Amino acid sequence: MILALFLLLAIPALAHAEETTLPEIVVTATRTPHPLKDVPVETVVISREEIERQNALTVSNLLRFVPGFFVRAENLPGISAWRTRLRGFDLNSGYALILVDGERVKGGGMGEYGYGLNQIPPALIERIEIVKGPGSVLYGSDAVTGVINIITRKVPKKPYFEGLARYGTYQTKMFDLTGGGPIVPEKVGLLFSLDHEETDRRKYGGPHDHYERDHLFSKLSLKPTKDLDLGLKLKWEERDRDFAHEEKLRLSPEMGYVLAGGKLFLHGYYYKWDFHHFTPGYTERQGHMYYREAEIKFTYPLGPHLFTLGGELLEEELDYNLADETIDTRSLYLQDEYQAELLGHPLSLVIGTRVDDHSTFGTEVSPRAALMFSLSETLRLRAQIGRSFKSPTIRQLYYREPFLHHSYWIKSNPDLDAETSWGESLSLEKFLPYDSSLTLTLFRHDVDDMVVRVETEEEIAGYPVRTYENVEEAYTQGLEASLKGAPLPWLRFSLSYTYLDTENKDQDKDLPYCPKHTLAFRLGLKGPQGFSLEFGTQYTDEVYTNVSNTKKIDDYWLTDLKLQKNLLDKAWLFLEVDNLFDTDYGEPTRDWAGRTIFVGIRSKFGF
Repeated sequence: MILALFLLLAIPALAHAEETTLPEIVVTATRTPHPLKDVPVETVVISREEIERQNALTVSNLLRFVPGFFVRAENLPGISAWRTRLRGFDLNSGYALILVDGERVKGGGMGEYGYGLNQIPPALIERIEIVKGPGSVLYGSDAVTGVINIITRKVPKKPYFEGLARYGTYQTKMFDLTGGGPIVPEKVGLLFSLDHEETDRRKYGGPHDHYERDHLFSKLSLKPTKDLDLGLKLKWEERDRDFAHEEKLRLSPEMGYVLAGGKLFLHGYYYKWDFHHFTPGYTERQGHMYYREAEIKFTYPLGPHLFTLGGELLEEELDYNLADETIDTRSLYLQDEYQAELLGHPLSLVIGTRVDDHSTFGTEVSPRAALMFSLSETLRLRAQIGRSFKSPTIRQLYYREPFLHHSYWIKSNPDLDAETSWGESLSLEKFLPYDSSLTLTLFRHDVDDMVVRVETEEEIAGYPVRTYENVEEAYTQGLEASLKGAPLPWLRFSLSYTYLDTENKDQDKDLPYCPKHTLAFRLGLKGPQGFSLEFGTQYTDEVYTNVSNTKKIDDYWLTDLKLQKNLLDKAWLFLEVDNLFDTDYGEPTRDWAGRTIFVGIRSKFGF
């Protein structure tokens, strides 16, 4: 009814021609810039405009409507979203690589070993680039099913400030101030962001766990000459819960220099994560983790070829009460992007390989080949095949002593092997009138030496002990379909569907938390007097919750709604309703947040 009434109001709104926009440039898929429609490797982008339209309080919620993702998490700050999967594989355990500005992240998932999505406030994000398929050729370990690169906003060319405030259910409060501009015109610029959020919800769902986060981010850019670009980023955050305290610090210098017709890029970062987790019924964990990285990359065009040669040194240090390890990885990679014609149509071919020397697992070689063939001006074919590898998590490999996990103990296995995989995909993209497009993708991933948790006959203090073994081979395969467009100036929509087939080959069972069918629909309407409305709904099929397929949760729908009022192009008032119909996510016995309501204001101004 709400949609119908809004549609009637929107129809007489003044129709106007769409503004011409510059092509969207992406960098994650090949580590070189490409227009999104011409990038050879399958890439999905969530733009700044989409982020502002949606209700998302977290990065994980932004991914719910991207084909191939399964996100089982509430839309509240502090939620870990540790069940999130891409093409059937668990992000929390490192099967997809999560980056911020091309740099690895740690924490925010399940416990001290997880790789959480929710590292950056959505207000700070310029765009999210999602590269599907094997990505170890450019990024090393963990890029098995894809790479999720969260890219922060650019240093503004003119003075600019934007503020955001939200208040809602469970005493949720969110505040953000982002701004900056040139310090010395054309030479020095600054971006900064200050964020605070808090709510009375637990990390894994449920009430009665007060959460707070303070976040500071700054980005300094310098251009001493026309051929030289320098940059420095600083990120700090502090999180507090009833039974946890965390603090993170990241410092990232970089340099780009035009050299002999090519581009030389030097980059590094230092990342420190301090944590103290002391939940009753779990072993206390306290200490530090570090990333220290240095990289050199050189891109050079030669005729129809664009060569990229790079080397990386990555050191990960674990220094806390359960583990004391330093893991070194030395890497070299080479990539060739070749432009040609086939039967009079443009062809892009990308071939590359990477060699990683891992201090624990030795040498790993990760090749990849990808192509894009323009069958016509409006029809593109993409295909890729590649190898990836994944090192086991800290908890699986490095604990010196067993870890109490409420009703059982977890014991590491130092003899685990790295997991390896091959991934293939084939996709067709058709550009349609009215800024619309249709994409169909077939994919498959095969994983060898998959690490799983197994029961043992051992007991400690009356509780059973579980450990990890390389015992399984598994595959996921399926179909992704996406249709989106803007047929009218006041109407925008997207529709996506994913079919997923999985199998644990050793047990002949489906992988847990892998719905066979997911369907998502979004509708955006612009009405008169500056009003706009966003409606989104998603269907998730039933899923098994254990490896033996004896337990499952029912299918469910999840719906959200956002009503927004623009005030003189400088401020936006909004009302957001998440889980509009109070779904129980197919699991009625669990304590879900239920329907949540938020009100807020966003304003921006420049000089």
